[in-house]
Amino acid sequence: MPASQLQTKTSAMAHNTSRSMYSPNAGVSRLLPSKSRRTQKLGLLDYPVLYPDTEFPYIDSPASIHVPVLGLAACPVEILLDISSHLDIDSIFNFSLACKILNGVFNKNKIMILLEVLSKEFSPFDELLQVYTAVAEDIKGRTYYQPRMVVFKRFPGDTGYTIGPQPGHIHHGANYSAASRPGISTVRKAAGVASSGVAVLAEDDLRPILRMCRLVRQWEQLFPQMRWFHHPEDCRALNEQELPRLRRAFYRWWLYGTYFHGEWTRPQAGHPMPFVLDVRTSQMRRHSTAELMELLDLHETMKDVILHYICPRLDPTYQLSYDPLPLMEQVSREHSLNAMWNDQSKWARIVKTYAKLGPEELMHYFENIYSYTRKRLITEIRLQRPTFNLDQESLQGVIRCVLEERQLVDDLPIVPEDCEGGILDFRGERDLQRIKYGRDGRADGTLPPGVPPVRQLSRYSPRGDDGEYLEEEMHSVFDVHGYTAMLQA
Repeated sequence: MPASQLQTKTSAMAHNTSRSMYSPNAGVSRLLPSKSRRTQKLGLLDYPVLYPDTEFPYIDSPASIHVPVLGLAACPVEILLDISSHLDIDSIFNFSLACKILNGVFNKNKIMILLEVLSKEFSPFDELLQVYTAVAEDIKGRTYYQPRMVVFKRFPGDTGYTIGPQPGHIHHGANYSAASRPGISTVRKAAGVASSGVAVLAEDDLRPILRMCRLVRQWEQLFPQMRWFHHPEDCRALNEQELPRLRRAFYRWWLYGTYFHGEWTRPQAGHPMPFVLDVRTSQMRRHSTAELMELLDLHETMKDVILHYICPRLDPTYQLSYDPLPLMEQVSREHSLNAMWNDQSKWARIVKTYAKLGPEELMHYFENIYSYTRKRLITEIRLQRPTFNLDQESLQGVIRCVLEERQLVDDLPIVPEDCEGGILDFRGERDLQRIKYGRDGRADGTLPPGVPPVRQLSRYSPRGDDGEYLEEEMHSVFDVHGYTAMLQA
């Protein structure tokens, strides 16, 4: 072969080799069948092998398989689960939508991933699950309250992931009686103990639990606005110590309302009294005095929501009324907590009646109250709660009974004030006293040692008032002030 032809052929071969090396689809038709040119499985990897700057996924040659470049999707499942454990709930869902691989990892480990993040973001999460698993049988014919153990089944055949108090490990409070010592299970053993034993949850329960968590987040955002409603110049975000206090008080307020403020049959006909074997006071005895102050602080904030958003819809002239308004803004928080727990004035009855509304209902009316007329508001609540105006809220009275049993009614230095205390920090020496009064809860909800129970003879319970009869007073006030035409309009 002439030298010129040999040089030309060599140059052409070099050119073709160079093209094949840098071609995006080099070796695809040679190595893969025509139906498999876009994807290929490598052992246990069930996803396409992608190369940067290529149009299609491909495999070079069996002898020189390159390591696939897939970013986070190429990480082991253990690393992906560890990454998820450091994300918040919104970021986890966004992370799972990044690609099919991450979405598959999330779906296969959904319960484990969500339980870990929910336990951190919504602590104490076990108390929120007590609200979710509450049933009417928990309080029917009971005199003592005990929480149930919650078990999550993560997959078929799983023994379960336990959340909350376990048999022999009751931890709510510092004081124990013989009934709460190790060896006594939370499974119902006596007719006087309120506990359904064990509640088994599965993946289908995650959606309603997430809805509850979303509601908790809404109240976390609204609470500072209403807590400093009378002092907006001091309003601020809650710190890392205050947020868990808010959630803890919120869950307990929610649970108490579920049991004793809804349409379920009341376990006791009369108003709560101290030293009585009552499941209502038993539930509050489990909590320390410092935690009861947090609960009262939240309860007072909820009354402010009612006073400033629901009451004006019931009667636009309430500020012109000559009836004293002890719960309004001219009264300090401390005075309202100490002296107004048994107030039965007109507006006190109305506020205490609407204080039976749950967190979801209150949030709905807070966001949509201006679309409600007075008549529509009363009618809608009566349709949803036929026995709504038969009684008033009893939480504040129950807490006072527990304080009387502990002899702390008249001299308690950690009562919440207008801008500090309760859920908020005192920012002083009283924060140390909060620790002192944080250890007197009774884990089994019984009376203090050596205190005999008292039989409740009275069946008196203050009747509720939903504001139905305010219309007559509205007419008289409008006539006095010359607003008859406005009323007719």
